[in-house]
This record gives sequence, structure tokens and C-alpha cells, in this order.
Amino acid sequence: MPKKKKWNLSLVVGGGIVLFFVLVALLAPLLAPCDPHAMGIPYLRPSGEHLLGTNDLGYDLLTEMIYAARPTMLVGLAAAVFSLCLGTLIGLAAGALPGWKGEIASGVIQVFLMIPMLPAAIVVGAYCGGTLVSVIGIIAALGWCATARTVRARTVQLMQSEFAEGFRVLGFSRARIVLRHVLPNLQEVVLSRYIMTVARCVMLEATLSFLGLGDASRITWGRMIHLAYKRGGFTNGAWNWLAAPGVCIFLLVLAMYAINTYFESRGREVTGGRSYLD
Repeated sequence: MPKKKKWNLSLVVGGGIVLFFVLVALLAPLLAPCDPHAMGIPYLRPSGEHLLGTNDLGYDLLTEMIYAARPTMLVGLAAAVFSLCLGTLIGLAAGALPGWKGEIASGVIQVFLMIPMLPAAIVVGAYCGGTLVSVIGIIAALGWCATARTVRARTVQLMQSEFAEGFRVLGFSRARIVLRHVLPNLQEVVLSRYIMTVARCVMLEATLSFLGLGDASRITWGRMIHLAYKRGGFTNGAWNWLAAPGVCIFLLVLAMYAINTYFESRGREVTGGRSYLD
């Protein structure tokens, strides 16, 4: 009798939440209950007509929150891709290159690890402006070092393994060993780092938007909180305006962490109980 496949609870729950937000972002025009440009009565409380109420300009908050999922998810996913590619490339070089070349790559990683990410992002964001492209670029340029450190550690472990030593004895070049045999074995590490990077990118984008450094022409969940704070959401007791986007950010980040626990446990199985994740 074949064994039934056991579903991991954290993977199912986390994946379900992420899939829900992805579908919301893709199907926003179909799911939004109101026209995103239609203005009504300001500061309406949640009701049957407006499930989350309205903001200071009379826009339906549920509609705004649904459409805000698009740029929020775009920043998180795109910035994480660029950050992951850069971190994987530098980490692979630091772990595989011999002698001083590998030391230089490792030194670059250590230097960037010492830079506090949030203050640096605030300074660079204030200088570069708040377009969506610049926000993605800032987050990607500052968020790769943790991935590089993890990839480097796993690469060093693989390069010192018996199978890598066997390929060297057979006369395989270092480049071929790295590209054909080491890189495919980094799949678990890279996937786990990508998931965590998405969560961090979403949090950083929300922070920059809350501080007024995001794209002013696009509504994200972080910018919704910024506008609620700036336009009297606190003073008017509009907790629905403040809490709704915050709950979305919390659930998305929590879902990413839940998915990551699954891949981290698989990674421990691959490495014999040792975690290569920070």
C-alpha cells in the first residue's frame, strides 16, 4: 500500500493566505465593490454598503485596500527576485572562488551586513524619490546580503563534500562543479531565502510608504496607513481605516514565515539537522 502524502499545516495555511492575496491583486476589478474613483460621504462607519467604511475623501476603504494589494505584492515579489539573484550570485562567488577572490566577495557581504537596512533605505529613498521603480531598486540593493551569507555557507559546505572532491579528482573544473552540481543543490536554500525576502520587502515597503517615501501616485497598504495618520484617521477615530491595511500586511508576512518553517525543516533534513538559515 502506498503511503499517503502528509500535508504540512504551516505550508497549507501560509500558501493559502498568499494565494488569496495574489488572487485579490489579480482580480481586483472584479472583487472591488465600488468604483475606485467614486467619491462619497467621508468617514462613514462600516456598514452593509461600505464594509470597511470610507476615508476622508469618501472613497470606499475595501475597494482601496483591494487595489492596494497590486503594488504591494508587486514591490514585494519583484524586489525579492532582484535581491535574491544578486545575493545568490555574490554568495556563490564567496563560497566557491579560491583564495583572495573568495575573501573579497566574503568581505563585501560582511560590509553590507553591517549597514543598518532601514536607516539606509530611508536616506536613499529620500534622495532618489518615491517612484515604484526606485522603491523596488532600493529594497533590492540593500536586502541581498542575508541571502548571500546563507548561500555562501551552503556553497562552502557543498564544495567540501565528498561528491565535489570526487569531481575534482576526475578532472572537472571548478566552474563546472559549481554550475552543474553545486548550484542545483542550492534550491532549498534559495527558495527559502526568497520567501523570507518577500516578507522583508513587504515590511520595508510599508515602512517607507508610512514615512512618506513611497510612490505618491499609487496606493499601497503602507500608504493607506500613512494617509490615515496624516489626514486625521487617529483624531476622528477611524480605526477601520488604520487597522484594515495593517491586518493585511500582518497576515501576508505571517504567511511567508509559515511557509518558510516548512522549507527550513526540509533544509535541516538535507543538512543532517543543521540549519543553514539565519
